[in-house]
Amino acid sequence: MEKEFTLREAVQLAITTEQLGAYFYERMERKFAEDKELKEIFAQLAKDEKTHEAQFQNILKSVPEKDEEPKRHEAWQFLRATAISKFFRKESFKDTEDISDRDEALGRALAFEKDTLQFYKAMSDVFENSEPIEKLADAERQHVLTLMKVITTEAEFRGLQDKW
Repeated sequence: MEKEFTLREAVQLAITTEQLGAYFYERMERKFAEDKELKEIFAQLAKDEKTHEAQFQNILKSVPEKDEEPKRHEAWQFLRATAISKFFRKESFKDTEDISDRDEALGRALAFEKDTLQFYKAMSDVFENSEPIEKLADAERQHVLTLMKVITTEAEFRGLQDKW
């Protein structure tokens, strides 16, 4: 029988995801250092990911070491399915040196943020009424919206404080 995916593992995966995101954005910040706007976008995203990591570290403190019963209901199954997304594996970040232009870099960032948002929404369904998880999902949603705005209108990215 396959090992059950626990809430603690989900939160730990979220922490790893934020670490990988910050790593990716820092690499893109260095890669596009000559492009002031793109450098600032990736610097802000890296900063936001580090903030999210700290928030998940705090959430982890409240999650029990062991789950009492197996989680088989649909919300758990969806959470498990999103956890095996290609973006949650370290190999996904190995080909970043192949990213050569603005559109590709922003597109990769958008795909990462969309996958992350889906995972956090699935976590939110499992945590049920968890304000911290909802706020983190909202932050990722804002990243998606803002990246889309930058991609489609070449508008300036200002991070989580940016509102349409």
